[in-house]
Amino acid sequence: MKSIRSILSDRFQVWPRAYAAFFLLILTGALLLAVGLRPDHDQDAACTTDADAAAARGLTLETVRDLHSNRSLTNREICTMSSTLLERAIVKAGNPKPDHPGEAAAFRRQSLEDEKGQIPPDGYSRAAEHMQRMRALRGNQTMGIDPAAWTWLGPGNIGGRVRALIIHPDSPNQMWAGSVAGGIWKTTDGGASWQPEDDFMANLAVSTLVMDPTNSNTIYAGTGEGFYNSDAIRGAGIFKTTDGGATWEQLPSTATEDFYYVNRLAVSADGSTLLAATRTGIFRSTDGGASWNQRISAIVLDIDFHPADSTKAVAGGTIGGATWFSNDGGITWFSAVYSPPLTGSGRIELAYAPSQPDIVYASVNNSGGQVWKSSDGGQSYTPVHSGSFYLGSQGWYDNIIWVDPTDPNTFIVGGIDLWRSTNGGATLGKISEWSSAPFSAHADHHVIVAHPEFDGIDNKTVFFGNDGGVYKAQNVYTVAGTSGWQELNNNLGITQFYGARGNAHSGVIVGGTQDNGTLRYTGDSESWDEMFGGDGGWSAADPGDPNYFYGEYVYLQIHRSTNGGATSQYIHNGISDAGSCANFIAPFILDPNDANTLLAGGCHLWRSSNVKAPVPTWTDIKPTIPGGRWEQEISAIAVAEGNSEIIWVGHNEGSVFKTTNGLNAAPAWEQVDLNTPALPASASYGAAKPS
Repeated sequence: MKSIRSILSDRFQVWPRAYAAFFLLILTGALLLAVGLRPDHDQDAACTTDADAAAARGLTLETVRDLHSNRSLTNREICTMSSTLLERAIVKAGNPKPDHPGEAAAFRRQSLEDEKGQIPPDGYSRAAEHMQRMRALRGNQTMGIDPAAWTWLGPGNIGGRVRALIIHPDSPNQMWAGSVAGGIWKTTDGGASWQPEDDFMANLAVSTLVMDPTNSNTIYAGTGEGFYNSDAIRGAGIFKTTDGGATWEQLPSTATEDFYYVNRLAVSADGSTLLAATRTGIFRSTDGGASWNQRISAIVLDIDFHPADSTKAVAGGTIGGATWFSNDGGITWFSAVYSPPLTGSGRIELAYAPSQPDIVYASVNNSGGQVWKSSDGGQSYTPVHSGSFYLGSQGWYDNIIWVDPTDPNTFIVGGIDLWRSTNGGATLGKISEWSSAPFSAHADHHVIVAHPEFDGIDNKTVFFGNDGGVYKAQNVYTVAGTSGWQELNNNLGITQFYGARGNAHSGVIVGGTQDNGTLRYTGDSESWDEMFGGDGGWSAADPGDPNYFYGEYVYLQIHRSTNGGATSQYIHNGISDAGSCANFIAPFILDPNDANTLLAGGCHLWRSSNVKAPVPTWTDIKPTIPGGRWEQEISAIAVAEGNSEIIWVGHNEGSVFKTTNGLNAAPAWEQVDLNTPALPASASYGAAKPS
């Protein structure tokens, strides 16, 4: 076992000093608690309401509620935490990280849309045909994308969103992870390393995986994230392997609109029946997916078979407490009863208690997170817990519940963080701290799976899939805070990058990622660190000075590093569009002819000619175009190499503008998108295309 000194040494080399200091702060707090000392406030005895917490810490009620929603903090935690940690939490609640999952999905969907706001149904096939034509024109050359010419750079220690995880029952070191952006990955050494199963599946948005309990070589993968409502990433049905993942084929029966969003799959204990929970309902197959019958027409997000009885199943939906049960293997379904009735609820996740399966727990996206319990197999539910805010304001996106296979009174619920109960829900205790990842589990939890040999005595191992990849708790009963967690993202190459840039002299690369910040590579694929937190977007690197890198938080909130990417600070003050009128991931570029000039696109085009100054100044050099905000927002910027006077700008709705006097204080712009659909005769400068 490593000494504390060696652990600190390792982590200091990997993480910026600010994170090392934070780690020491956590360690110091743990030591204080170990000797019986409390933080600098002792108010928990009289801190039960929002008003109590606000009065105890001198906060407004709005701030307290922001801490609930965006930091998943309880009133007791607000009252008892140190002033230093409280101040940090307030800052992060005002700029919640991780956040914006819906906006991220909408932006990815937008990138697939044409100028009319539609996703062409034949888009993939047309792209493939175009690629073949390009190859034919070049004598079928690889055009520089020969796989053998590429080197893996990582990040191998960060991960990305994992919504599905399964483990081989007889060979537990074999696991499969389903990533919504990177397809299916497999490990044969318990997470020490991962490899992609099939990079060329027709769809890589894998949201659910299930294994036939009677044949571990048969696995089903459902595609499409149906948790975002209209902003979801569309899938392409269900894929199946019969050789343990070596090859995958789309089930032809699922190549329909009904299977664009396959949220969950379930296989009966006897392997005879497969159920699919989709955006359009529950579908049932008894021939391995060759054919399906629709049993319910509704938005269904979760579905589970009874762990031993193949005639029983439960399912959870979204609006108004939609929950169902079946007693005939999924043929007929009945609505469950909530007493008292649920009001205003959203997504509901369900879990059987394996050791006593008449007990079913429900995690309900209502009032920041509620746990309900059924003692009759999911036919009726009563509340057992509320008030811990474990879902915060994101229960529609991250919501999962797991029950101990050996004890029906022990369960874990996951939302922003993870919470554990050992008394049937009477109390919940937080066991993860997402802001300390990877020393604790990352935020936004989607799947929890016990080791196949879990017995609660000799084996207490549980695995967690979240927006940061895969994490492991060797002892699920004692894991807490930054103690007992292990990240398993070794070569799990599923981090979702929006953009990246590097400096040729230093070899340093920075890139903006969804929910994992703006990351920095310094030469080791397993040691990427964070330049800036939250969602990252476009990036830029000064080609001549290795100290200067640029990134952005969402909506054009640009930040700059002056120390080679170790840390970064905002420089967008003066860009009135920042945070209000820009794409979720907004474009910005360094002028290729002048590294002191940066161009940024919101609804206007902004330029700083002194971007290295302590406080850069910004000038609006292109007015907005008519139309709604979506049409106005700039989606692309280009400057001619060798001539900074020539600038091109593209907008979301398809219009393209060019200037040949771009260095003027007020350049003249000409619309040049002559090959896009014609504008109406009355259309003027920058008018939106008809839809």
